[in-house]
Amino acid sequence: MKPGNPFTFMKQLKLVPALLAAVAGISIGAQAATIVNDTWLDATRIDPAAPVYSENGTDGDLDGDIESVWYRSGTGSSTTMSPGHMVNAAGAAGSMSLTTYFSPDASSVTLNNVGDQLSLTWVFTPTGVTTTSTGNQDMRLAVVDSAARLAADATPANAVYSGYGIFFNMRAGTLGNAASLRIMEWAVPGGANNLLSTGAAWTQDATTASVVGTTPGYTSGNTYTLFWSITKTASGADIYQSITDSGGLLDGDGVLDVSYSDATPQTLSFDTFALRPQTPELTATSFDTTLFRVELFTAVPEPTVAAILGVGIMGLIAARRTRR
Repeated sequence: MKPGNPFTFMKQLKLVPALLAAVAGISIGAQAATIVNDTWLDATRIDPAAPVYSENGTDGDLDGDIESVWYRSGTGSSTTMSPGHMVNAAGAAGSMSLTTYFSPDASSVTLNNVGDQLSLTWVFTPTGVTTTSTGNQDMRLAVVDSAARLAADATPANAVYSGYGIFFNMRAGTLGNAASLRIMEWAVPGGANNLLSTGAAWTQDATTASVVGTTPGYTSGNTYTLFWSITKTASGADIYQSITDSGGLLDGDGVLDVSYSDATPQTLSFDTFALRPQTPELTATSFDTTLFRVELFTAVPEPTVAAILGVGIMGLIAARRTRR
């Protein structure tokens, strides 16, 4: 056999610097997965029921939505379902809770790598927004990891939760609290408590600064989009929360938001979204939800230079041996 030309092989090796340059230009990307995307096209909130809880990324019943089951509690509270709408109303002078588990039991959504992000979107239209509440952050939401789950309509059990919350002041006209949107974190170490009804179970991480009596508040009939993201960082987690007003009025520019970098997150695993309007007299008489979405953005690590370079060189060597 005629030996291969060593100069040709050397020329091929000269491609290595170009290969290195190409590798250096590769950036870290992200893969997006939709865990839940529910618009209630089938006009039901009890699908899929326990012990499934969530379609978890697959529209198994082919109804056009990736669903999760919702549970309600509260004396006198009610739910009215129609295609595309879930309208929940609290009883007079009574609180109401809504709880959904967006992943199957024992299968929490976990942020494993730096850059992984969990995002939630809740689109709702309130009616009967209070004009009298001037005090606290009476609209409360949570994204947590639950140790115990509901299997029917009820209030979440007293338990040890871990995760984050949103407390915000919902008032028509102008906001009634200077801390109108607050990032909260579960604060009861080693002790069980109810999820959202006791403010002392939570501690404040960050808040907006609003001017009481001047900052524009909420409007009955306007549609609001609450966006919430939790991103794993090299030093902990970044939390971002925003409420966007379709009418462009909230906070004067249509957006109220707050962010926080948590150096010591309790958990980076989550499976539960819950909300609790304190009473209709302090929040709103009803909430028409038209979208609930949960997404996981998974960071794609940059391939190692050594691995790519090694494959390239081995390919050149194999090609040379083949020719010989």
